[in-house]
Amino acid sequence: MDLQGSVERFELSDIFQLLSVSKKTGTLGVQRGEDVVMVYFSRGDIIYAYNPNRKLKLGDLLIRKKKLTISQLERAMRIQRELRTRKRLGELLVLESFITRKDLEEVVRQQVEDVIYDLLRWESGNFKFYENKFPTQEDVTINISTENLILESVRRLDELEQIQKKLPAFDTVLGLAITENRRTRDVALQAEEWNVLTLVDGRRDVRKIIEESRLGKLETMKRLTGLVLAGLVEPVKPAQPDIDTGNLQQAIDKLTRLLEKYQ
Repeated sequence: MDLQGSVERFELSDIFQLLSVSKKTGTLGVQRGEDVVMVYFSRGDIIYAYNPNRKLKLGDLLIRKKKLTISQLERAMRIQRELRTRKRLGELLVLESFITRKDLEEVVRQQVEDVIYDLLRWESGNFKFYENKFPTQEDVTINISTENLILESVRRLDELEQIQKKLPAFDTVLGLAITENRRTRDVALQAEEWNVLTLVDGRRDVRKIIEESRLGKLETMKRLTGLVLAGLVEPVKPAQPDIDTGNLQQAIDKLTRLLEKYQ
């Protein structure tokens, strides 16, 4: 699957949705200047993501959550250096019984989510998907719904300009998206999203939905944007006008006579 391009031309949430719907396995690499983010997909689900330049490392995050002490972290890092083992720090912490496997999975999940939330804010850069390839072998992976990640990333937006850039034009009529290939979705909607979703009926446009919502303009725009980017709501294609078969036949007859005349 040759999937590559620029973030300016393609919304990253659309790329995530494409990989999710097509159940792809591989790595999506996104680069912006010196920043590089790698997102691992397994059959359409996100299982890992990392940014080599991320400021908060695994050990620091465990200490912040009071799951680990500084002395325990230093001891595990010393063991890692002395043994020259290829085992990841997280695995060593579990083996030394400094943390539980559940502690490690929870922190890895938070790391992955934070990387994705930051990535989905990028408005420039380049991306490429490497099918069936993972640049690193991770001991701890997780399964995260693409739709839920996108929804939460939009919930965290607080600037009107960012929301407006991602929202369809106000005269766009929206309807519920049709699930392809009977694909099941693990989506956790909040009450605010359900309230907005009830107004999406295939007849109201974005402006009408905002006007009739009880959440207020900014909050409605934010929730509606999340639903659109998560692929739960989509623009309704305008109905094609009925063909007047009588006029069409008259046109065909006229064209036939003209062709006979100039033969």
